[in-house]
Parts: sequence; structure tokens; C-alpha cells
Amino acid sequence: MRQDLRKFHDLFTGDRCSAWQLEELIVAAIKSDTQAQHHVKWQEAGHDDKADILVIINGREHAVQIKSGQIQEKKASLTLSGHRFGRFDGDLKRITEYLNSAPADIIAVPYKKRDGERGREHAYQIVYIPRGALTGVDSQGWAQHGKQWRTVNSSGTVLSLRPSMSWQIWWEIPLSVVRRTDWFTIG
Repeated sequence: MRQDLRKFHDLFTGDRCSAWQLEELIVAAIKSDTQAQHHVKWQEAGHDDKADILVIINGREHAVQIKSGQIQEKKASLTLSGHRFGRFDGDLKRITEYLNSAPADIIAVPYKKRDGERGREHAYQIVYIPRGALTGVDSQGWAQHGKQWRTVNSSGTVLSLRPSMSWQIWWEIPLSVVRRTDWFTIG
């Protein structure tokens, strides 16, 4: 993936890869591991809200969503945005049931840009978030904070729903419940 990100930034000097580009790069990285006993299914421009890719290991499918996200070092957390739940018309019980059924783990690829003596550098990190970090939500725990609804799940993840954004879910996940690589820089 690092090699492919390097190629991307050789072509485009701006910001990070977008989510759909990250999907493609992760699929290519999984496919490039010829020693492993797995393969991947991916539908370009798919809009499945359950999984972006399926990794098949020993005939068993593992659903994975791909996100970018942002590391908040001071808070020791990863912030991610998710699906929009406008279709539930603000029904917090139904939204909670959907969130607790979390069908996929997440691979996030946070990014930060650095302008230094050698010019612009792009730093990435790969973060694996097990679905358990996103579930364990109590439907009675939601409280309104300004224009948002917020709660904290059993893993310490702060969830916020933003009605002004079609009830989009945002997660602030403690770094203690994820696995992550070191930052790697592409300059």
C-alpha cells in the first residue's frame, strides 16, 4: 500500500486520497499478498452500507468498511464519520439497533500533511477497528447536546448523531481499543 500511495502522491501533490481511492488501494494491497490464503471481493462505486469490501479467508467472508478518519493525539482517539440515518426519522431506538448490529470491522487510514524543509510530506497510518468498538450502545443513553445527540458505548466510544447532516453518525474511538501501525511518510 505504501508503494501505491507513493505513486498516487507522485501524480497528485495535493491532499489525501479520497475514501474510494483508499478502498481501491487496500484491495490492491490485499490482492498483492500472494502467500496468503485469502482473496477479496470489491465492487467499485458500490453503495452497500454494510461493507465496502469482503475478505474471504478459508471460505468465510469478513465484511470490512474503509474510512479515512482523523487521529486526535491529545484526546488519544480516532474520529470517523459513518452512514446517514435520515431514513429512520430520528427514531433513536431503531438507529441504536442498527448500530449494534454492526456488520463490519473498519480499516481506517488517517492522514496528516506536513510542510517541512524537504517540502510537502504526506503521513498515513493504518488502523483496524473491530466492530465491538462501535457496538454496545444503549438506546436509553442518548442525550441532546446542542444540535447533536450523543452517547458513550461500552467500549468508551463517543457516538454523536447530527440531524443537520441527515442524522449522520460520528464516532470518537479511544485508541486503546484499536490496532494501528506506526505513521509512515511519503514525501
